[in-house]
Amino acid sequence: MTDSSENVKIAVAIRSARTAIGWNQQEFADLMGTAKSTITRVETLEMGAKADFLNKAMRLFRETGVTVDLYQLDAISILIEPKAILVAKSRLEDGSLKRSDRKKNPPAERLGGRATAKTV
Repeated sequence: MTDSSENVKIAVAIRSARTAIGWNQQEFADLMGTAKSTITRVETLEMGAKADFLNKAMRLFRETGVTVDLYQLDAISILIEPKAILVAKSRLEDGSLKRSDRKKNPPAERLGGRATAKTV
């Protein structure tokens, strides 16, 4: 496998494991102690992941219950343990983590407090 193919495997593995847990790029960057732009560049192949970055990412994933196996020749194995599924479930159910444009607000809030009554 070429270096380019290895970088693709790493990018796919990092993005897949990160999203399985429910971390956005900024949250993952904060946990990694790096800039969000570094995460973006690695995941979009603008730069390769350095060994220390990859080791730290794999350790964070393992601690959260996601095991990534990059040692297969032409494949990536990602094992998502029950612990990670519970973390993802909790994050999916946490309304404060939803994007502001995706939060379900009562009609009065959507209209900036100007609820109008329909007449029939």
